[in-house]
Amino acid sequence: MWAHYSSSRAQLHLPKKFETPHLGCYSVIVTEAAAIEMMIEHLKGLFPKTCPNCQRVYATLREFYSDTTPVGNPISYDLEAGDTKPQQPRGAVAVSNCSCGTPMALRSDGMPLFRLWSLLLWAKTETKRRNVTETQLLADLRVKVRKKVVAETEPT
Repeated sequence: MWAHYSSSRAQLHLPKKFETPHLGCYSVIVTEAAAIEMMIEHLKGLFPKTCPNCQRVYATLREFYSDTTPVGNPISYDLEAGDTKPQQPRGAVAVSNCSCGTPMALRSDGMPLFRLWSLLLWAKTETKRRNVTETQLLADLRVKVRKKVVAETEPT
């Protein structure tokens, strides 16, 4: 998987799972839908997660999003630094309050580097295309990711 700049779009090579729409054998344009799916896949891997205060265990991302309250706006330290290909990523973080009121963070730590780069490139391209700030884009994505995850049916 790799990314490169073109005149108006960010193109990258992704695993087959994210190959829509097709431009070639493994070449795709990162869409908002693909970016959301990549983020959800990473975030699901962070669970189970335990509140450090009340010891409540959130077994799934869906449970976490259903039972916590977002706090502030998500931050991408790499985007803030203008770095879309960090060799040592500073990361991204979104904070939500546990039902007991304790802040809990979801982070980009552990995301494969090329996936992170493709998301950063997509975000930088989108902020310019939409004429919005990085904070506005990330806040919008947070709402969309939470909504999609909460709408998913729990596996039986």
